[in-house]
Amino acid sequence: MTVEVRNRVARRPLGKSGLTVSEIAFGTVELGLDYGIPAPGEYGRPSSRESIRLLEEAVESGINLFDTAPIPAYGGTESLLGEVLGGRPDCLFATKVTIPRGATGRLLHGFQFRETVRRSLEHSLKFLRRDVLDIVQIYNPTVECISQGEILEALLEAKQEGKINLVGASVYTEAEALAMIHGGGCDVLQIPYNVLDQRMAGQVFPAAEKAGVGIMIRSAFLKGVLTAKGQWLPAELTPLREAAARVKEGWGSSWDSLPEFALRFCLSAPQAATVLVGLRTSRELNQALSSAGLGKLPLHLLDLAQTLSLRDERLLNPSHWPAL
Repeated sequence: MTVEVRNRVARRPLGKSGLTVSEIAFGTVELGLDYGIPAPGEYGRPSSRESIRLLEEAVESGINLFDTAPIPAYGGTESLLGEVLGGRPDCLFATKVTIPRGATGRLLHGFQFRETVRRSLEHSLKFLRRDVLDIVQIYNPTVECISQGEILEALLEAKQEGKINLVGASVYTEAEALAMIHGGGCDVLQIPYNVLDQRMAGQVFPAAEKAGVGIMIRSAFLKGVLTAKGQWLPAELTPLREAAARVKEGWGSSWDSLPEFALRFCLSAPQAATVLVGLRTSRELNQALSSAGLGKLPLHLLDLAQTLSLRDERLLNPSHWPAL
């Protein structure tokens, strides 16, 4: 049964790129992988047919930015996007390139490095069915890798050749974000930000705004912690579940309405061009659109949010969590 999508999402400028993007972006990882907290009935990727219908509904709603990554990171979502939306110039794709490393895990250099990056970009062009990649993000670069400069040079060279429109990075830490901003050549940054993880607000947001770097927020729900799924966290993450419960109680929400508040919190950040939302059902799409339509959180709830954040990297970075 197809769900009619009636809401149309607003647009915001993406830094100084000249592009405007929907304030809700479609994060596609859940279309390619079983991702997130395995809550009963709320886990597992949709079928190919359901995924196609969901992408079409998103476009009808006004969403024009779709975030993906090459195999294996996001499963086969590049091919899926290319099949469904590759011929639509009104849809923007943000994909990624992984730092080239050898069998021992050490960074590659020289010709082998550039050739690995070139092949990754060519594969993305093929799978997404595009002549030019809208946005290419360095995937989880370290400060060392950013400072070394070879990956950024390779992407800027591809940009000069007309294979890439915008260059950016998807980072985890403040240090990595600031290294990308201050290093120059960065058009877009994808960063984690939510009511429990507000670390980027202090230095990164102002630095990005000054440099004209577009901000794409991810992890608005912290991989499901700030949703009803947060009740199903394993015992090892009890402090995280308790922190989410404090947010729920402080904002006067229920577990079911917590995602609405969490998304509106992220949309309230003036530097945010868009907030990535991982979607797997039409219901989730409509909930995200309805939440965005309510606008920013009231000031008293934003003020309260300042007291609810955490600093523990072990809790805020899902890569440190036990296997779910």
